[in-house]
Amino acid sequence: MKSALLAAGTAVAATLAAGTALAEFPQRPLNIVVPFNAGGGTDLLMRAFAPHFEEALGGSVFVSNMAGGSGTVAASALAGQRADGHQLGYWSITIATIQPQINDVPYGVDSWTPICAVAASPTMFFVADNSPFQSMDDVVEAVRAEPGRYLYGSSGPGAITHLSMVAAFAGLGLSDHVRHLPFQGSGPAMQGMAAGTIQFFGDTELLMQGGDLRPLMVFNDERLEAHPDLPTAREVGVEAPLDELYLWGGLFAPAGLDDAVRDQLSDACGAAVASDGFQEFGARTGTVLDFMDAATFDAFFRAQYAANATLIEASGL
Repeated sequence: MKSALLAAGTAVAATLAAGTALAEFPQRPLNIVVPFNAGGGTDLLMRAFAPHFEEALGGSVFVSNMAGGSGTVAASALAGQRADGHQLGYWSITIATIQPQINDVPYGVDSWTPICAVAASPTMFFVADNSPFQSMDDVVEAVRAEPGRYLYGSSGPGAITHLSMVAAFAGLGLSDHVRHLPFQGSGPAMQGMAAGTIQFFGDTELLMQGGDLRPLMVFNDERLEAHPDLPTAREVGVEAPLDELYLWGGLFAPAGLDDAVRDQLSDACGAAVASDGFQEFGARTGTVLDFMDAATFDAFFRAQYAANATLIEASGL
C-alpha cells in the first residue's frame, strides 16, 4: 500500500510539473533559425511571420540566420539540441527530406518534432508559352519518338526543380529518353527555356507570373481551383508516390519535445498564419500560405521523406 501511495504521489507530482512547465512556457525568448542569409525569401518570410507568432504565443520571438551547406549547417547545429521549444528551425522540403538522404549530415527523419507547416505549393510541369506541346500526351509522344533529343532544366542537382522533372519522367517511364541540364539557379534556367536550350522545367505556380511559361500538369492530389483544366500528375499516368511533390516549409524543434509544448507552439503558428498581417504579406509576395498543425505536419513530413527516397533513387543522386 505504501508503495502504491508513493507511486500515485509521484504520478501526481509529474502531472503537476508538466502543467507548470506548460503554464510557464515560454520561459525565455524563442529563436527561429533561418538556414539562409538575411534578405532572402525565406528570411523575409520568417521576419514577417515572427511578430504574429510572438503575439499568439505571448512571448518574445527573434529570428537568426545561419547560412551554409544549402541549409544543412543550420539543421545540423539544431539537431540534437535540448528539446525545450525555445529553439526552432524553419526547414524546407530540401533541407528536411532530401539533403539528409544524399549527404552525410547528423540528422534524419527521426531528428525532429514537426511543429507546423507555414507554406506549401504544389510543383508543376512547365513548357515555354510558345512551345508546340499542348498537353502531356504531346510530350510523351514526342519524347518517346526521339529519345535523347529533349532536355529538361533545373536550378541544380537535387533541387525541387530537378526532382519534379525526375518524378514526371520516371513516373511516365521515360527517364532514359530525356537529358538533364542543370543551371546555376532558376534565372539562368529560364534564359535557357526562352532560348530553346531546354524544353521542360518544374517549379511552383509563382513561375507563371512572368507570362513566359505554361503548365501542363500539377503534382497535387487534386486539380487546383485556380486552374481547373490543369490535370494532376496522377491523371496523366504518374503513380504514387511520384504524383505529389510540393515546395514546402515549416517549423521544426529537436526531437523529444513535450507534446503539450508542441501543441502550444502549433496553435500559435496557426494563429500567426491566419493573421491579417501575415495573410497580407502572402498576398503581396505571392507566397502560398498553407498551415498544417503538428500532427498533420508530422504525418506529411514522414510521407514526404519516404516519397523523396524514391525520387532520389530515380534521380541517381
